[in-house]
Amino acid sequence: MSKKKDRAWFVCPQWDQLVSQHYASDAAAGRALNTHPKVLTKLREGTPIPKSTVLKMLRRLGGQHNLGAALADLVVDTRRADAARYRTH
Repeated sequence: MSKKKDRAWFVCPQWDQLVSQHYASDAAAGRALNTHPKVLTKLREGTPIPKSTVLKMLRRLGGQHNLGAALADLVVDTRRADAARYRTH
């Protein structure tokens, strides 16, 4: 089994709400947060991605805007039983 399959995948259920308060589109957010809009689209859709990517995007967003919560409270491990309610796929 590959290491990628063993990796934990994470989502930020509040991402869409946090970003839509400040940016009109993924492209605008991508320019402001210095990242590819494709990554932001995955976050908005609730597609599980590596924890480091989720945290990096939240830190960048938090550096520019008040998140209103601790980073740990915004990140959900998809392997947890209660994470199923956050999945959109």
